[in-house]
Amino acid sequence: MSTKPNPEVHSLSDDVTVTRSPSGRLTGIVHGTATVSVGLVAGLFFDWAVSIMPALAESDDRTYVTVMQETIRAMNKSPLFVGTFIGAFVFTGAALLLQRRAGAKAAVRWILGGLLLYLAALLITFGIHFPINDTLDKAGDPDTIADLAALRKDTEESWVNAHTARTIASALAAVCLIRSLWVRRG
Repeated sequence: MSTKPNPEVHSLSDDVTVTRSPSGRLTGIVHGTATVSVGLVAGLFFDWAVSIMPALAESDDRTYVTVMQETIRAMNKSPLFVGTFIGAFVFTGAALLLQRRAGAKAAVRWILGGLLLYLAALLITFGIHFPINDTLDKAGDPDTIADLAALRKDTEESWVNAHTARTIASALAAVCLIRSLWVRRG
């Protein structure tokens, strides 16, 4: 009596299993979506860190306040941005659960690292950026703010420092998720 190997599951090592079942395809899609969405957020943060904030650092106080207010409002109203920003966390958590269920131990370790790093970026955003953004937004029309320089002084350095930290955290999260795809594939 011969036993045929299951053509849907291929074990490459103790840590890496490639699954070709319908649930394996779903796992791969969720995992890939997590990686892309975290990468998009990391790229956005990187752009702000290397272009927008350095440009604003060279601008006058009115320009700084106006650009920050308008950009924050635009991002908060964008379902695509908000969906990607929150979806990155949700998809990464789902990828972790699905890969764990599939037995992809090495991928799970990297996804967990990515999830924790992305969580750090979220906590910085909610704990530091949102209050600063609210301060900027509630200050009102830049033409009516009595002391634009004081508002800028109270917000810019803290915003940039926290942003640097969340940029690094989200970039490292993206690296972890890319690595998790690599070890998942074998």
